[in-house]
Amino acid sequence: MAGQYWTIRQCTPHDDEAVHELVHVLYPEWTSDHIRSYWQWRYPSVGPFRAEVIAAEHDGRLIGIQPMAVFEYQWGDERCRGAMYTGVMTHPDHQRRGVFRSLIDAANAQASAGGSAFSMTLPNDASQPGFVRSGEWNYPGVIPLYVKVLDGAALLRPRVGRMVARALGWAPGLWFKPKSGDRGEELGVEQVDAAPEDLDAVFEAFAHDCGTLMIRRTAAYWNWRHASPRSSCRMLAVRDGGSLAGMVVTTSQPRMGMEVGMVVDLVARGGVGVLRRLLHEAEIDLRSRGLGIIACQASTPLMRTALEDEGYRYPGTRWVPKRFHFVYRPTGGGGLLRDPQAMSDWHLTFGDSDNV
Repeated sequence: MAGQYWTIRQCTPHDDEAVHELVHVLYPEWTSDHIRSYWQWRYPSVGPFRAEVIAAEHDGRLIGIQPMAVFEYQWGDERCRGAMYTGVMTHPDHQRRGVFRSLIDAANAQASAGGSAFSMTLPNDASQPGFVRSGEWNYPGVIPLYVKVLDGAALLRPRVGRMVARALGWAPGLWFKPKSGDRGEELGVEQVDAAPEDLDAVFEAFAHDCGTLMIRRTAAYWNWRHASPRSSCRMLAVRDGGSLAGMVVTTSQPRMGMEVGMVVDLVARGGVGVLRRLLHEAEIDLRSRGLGIIACQASTPLMRTALEDEGYRYPGTRWVPKRFHFVYRPTGGGGLLRDPQAMSDWHLTFGDSDNV
């Protein structure tokens, strides 16, 4: 790259403190303990879900990083590897000079050399146009975000006051009413601290039913992603007799000036009925925490059907302040059944985002 004054290299564990310093510059509201805890969980140097971190260095200091994790993916019954780019950062003093592009180019080369069939990432509003303009990345669109009002009064109270909220709080329930039909009422439910090994068989059935491209949500992956010490997630399991039928993960985060409940991830076998039961149990859990609204990302048609049957609505991108754009780039290395150009070819939830 003309005018490039930095070098690109691979990070090592010796760079951890330098990485922490860069993160703190960009996110000063994060405490040092939070940065270290998050970094050691998300980008460890060992383990099956470790991420490689590509760095841009100038005068002995890190001015940019691009973490890249390679996961096992599945499309129906076929498997492949895919690279996920997360947490790209450029020091404010070196932005708009090509550092970001050089990190992405280096990650692309590494993904191709490592046997990944594709690379994917979730750019924000500012960086998404750059991916599209490059001509190398496909843009299926924004990941659909479904929402449901759980408690109209709780949702309105911070904005209109207690009395008005109480008077109007019943109205949203008419719009978010579930449809009648099977909801897996015969299934038992329990809160668990970790995913059991038989989640692997549940995932295989789920992947087959969805028929879309997704990370292999095995018990090992699920526990790494959702049961780590730093996680604020809760896991609920439903069983049909002694057999695991599915699991769902919930959490909450501040969004739009309020605490929003989230269905982070979900795996089930048994079709829409079991999915609906899991969504219903997630709703009970989040409602018990006093939350007024719940959200769930869903690109897979099967998931979207279950959400709509449970009374969720898709408001469109206009009313969502924080949008999750999605882009991917085939490496040419093979392993894909076909080019997944449509959003409905992918299974994407909050669990595929580095922000949750």
